[in-house]
Amino acid sequence: MTTIGDQDGITAGANRLRDLDPKGTLLVKGADGKWPNMWQALANIPVEDWKAWDKWQRSFQILVDDHDSGGGGGYIPPPKPLASVQARIFLAGSPLDCMQAPKWMVPVLTADETTWTPDPNVVTQLRTRFALVEAWCDCRERGGDPSGTPYSQAVALVNNLGLDGPAWGQCESQAEFDHAYSGGCRRMVGNLSALRDDQIQKIATGEVLVTAELYRNCQPSMTPDWRNANAGVGGNCIACYDDADCDYMSVNQYKADGMYTSGHDSVYGVSLQPTDWGNL
Repeated sequence: MTTIGDQDGITAGANRLRDLDPKGTLLVKGADGKWPNMWQALANIPVEDWKAWDKWQRSFQILVDDHDSGGGGGYIPPPKPLASVQARIFLAGSPLDCMQAPKWMVPVLTADETTWTPDPNVVTQLRTRFALVEAWCDCRERGGDPSGTPYSQAVALVNNLGLDGPAWGQCESQAEFDHAYSGGCRRMVGNLSALRDDQIQKIATGEVLVTAELYRNCQPSMTPDWRNANAGVGGNCIACYDDADCDYMSVNQYKADGMYTSGHDSVYGVSLQPTDWGNL
């Protein structure tokens, strides 16, 4: 199958339509007379509130990405702007817990079927509130970790449930990054301090986009260190859970410490208190 690639003309076509019918878009031209990047300008506005040409551009981009990524020709869609790795909720065993979160966030379902059974009804409920629904996995190859979930399983979850792609990977280790990258993954959640210089370089150029784990519930003195790869880092991903090695930390405490910005940063959506969801 012939891939379309990055010469799809979607943005150019949408902007021509906006020129003809400016009432059909939420975008506002800049002082230079050019239309802004839609994905960044509308990142925190629910899709149902977008106008006709904005929805048209989104729909065509999804169709092109799905076409090219499913063609078997090795094509990897170009990375989206940093807005595509911001304001995410990474979910595990109880995905509907996040229904209390602000509707401009994006739920990301785990592909680990040992924690939940994929259910189209769950996806429908999440879409009703959040519009976008994505998928992620830990990218630990089963040969080395029987409990791991390979990236191919996250891709399959996107395809089987009709989720918004491409699937997320994880990069808490160099091996996870390599596994995700070799599978075509170009957006990840993980620990930048654990990565090799060549992996960091892929983030610094924007080839790979990342939300950086900032789990102060486990490391209270931890501060953001993006290793000068800022061009590919959308923000921080916080966690609140408590376990044998970690103590509960509220969303408001992250905010008070200047470590969480609403509409920008992400969260590991496990064991949040009811008030935490509303404070996101």
